[in-house]
Amino acid sequence: MIAPRLFTALAIAVLFALAPPPASAQDNPQDPERMEAAKELIEVTGAKKQIEMMLDVMKQGVGAGAREAGSPKLAAEAEQEFAAFTAKFAGYRDQMVEEFASLYAERFTAQELKDITAFYRTGAGAKFISAMPELMQEGAQIGQKYGLMAVRELKALQKGKAKP
Repeated sequence: MIAPRLFTALAIAVLFALAPPPASAQDNPQDPERMEAAKELIEVTGAKKQIEMMLDVMKQGVGAGAREAGSPKLAAEAEQEFAAFTAKFAGYRDQMVEEFASLYAERFTAQELKDITAFYRTGAGAKFISAMPELMQEGAQIGQKYGLMAVRELKALQKGKAKP
């Protein structure tokens, strides 16, 4: 005869083994509702617009660089070539959005994505989005500063070990 505690433990183990796994964000990440919610989040955060603005600034920079070099003709050619590149890149942009949407859909449920999107539509969320480029730039500078400090300290340590 099986002891009551052992029987109870065995019964619980069988129930857990037969129970369906808990739902998670990873369940069916390609669900159309999740993909749509992910794409809406990408749209609300302005990722597409940021890519387009970046390309426009790059195009202007290419032309300005050629004009500063004293060649208006070269500037016009460079801008035309960059415009052709931009047109090709538009296809990549759409592919990137699809991949980002898949990435988000793998990690978040449709409801979570909708909740995040709702936040970005609030005043605080919109302010966060508008501040993000500047925060990223300043954050990169902070990272560079500490990276340089670490390299200097590592070099100093290496010099200290090299001395007899």
